[in-house]
Amino acid sequence: MKLYHNPLSPNGRRVRLTAAVLGLELEEKKLDFAKGEHKSPEYLALNPNGAIPTLVDGDFVLTESRAIMQYLASKKPESGLLPRDEAGRADVARWQFWDAAHFSPQMGTLGFEKLIKGMMGLGEPDGGKVQEALGNLRRFAAVLNKRLEGKKYIVGSALTIADLTIASSLMYAKQVEAPLAEFPNVQSLFSRVSELDGWKKTSG
Repeated sequence: MKLYHNPLSPNGRRVRLTAAVLGLELEEKKLDFAKGEHKSPEYLALNPNGAIPTLVDGDFVLTESRAIMQYLASKKPESGLLPRDEAGRADVARWQFWDAAHFSPQMGTLGFEKLIKGMMGLGEPDGGKVQEALGNLRRFAAVLNKRLEGKKYIVGSALTIADLTIASSLMYAKQVEAPLAEFPNVQSLFSRVSELDGWKKTSG
């Protein structure tokens, strides 16, 4: 399996982390955004959105990081990363969709304003956008924090791709000064995932 990604992207990190936890080998193709490699005709033929990551498994091409996570986890059902029962799988999907729609975008805004702009010489952070993202992040982090009351993991009693999904969204939490200390259950989850060998192996 070949994975097109960028090592700085939380979306790519999700897939690489899932593969590492599962013990699956991926042939990694790193795309250089500065050179526009994600907009090349060859890559756009695989992913018309010009986004990363993209997984190529034989003749099958799959985009969208959370879908790729489910696909990889389904290859090793015994791992438990994707529950076998319908309710469990739906619950995992629910939290992946929740992350995509509500949680991850706030971290993305903070990352762009407080990190990417400086790296690319795009000016100072937009204070209004930063404050709006922080407000929304606190709102949604409170939802997750409540979900995790008395629980080590988001779904069931063991690690699933729901946990890997949200931890990956938080990979720049320290750099953007996300207020995780206000949400101890979320902080504990992130710490738990970041202690995994798979997290450490995909840190670069």
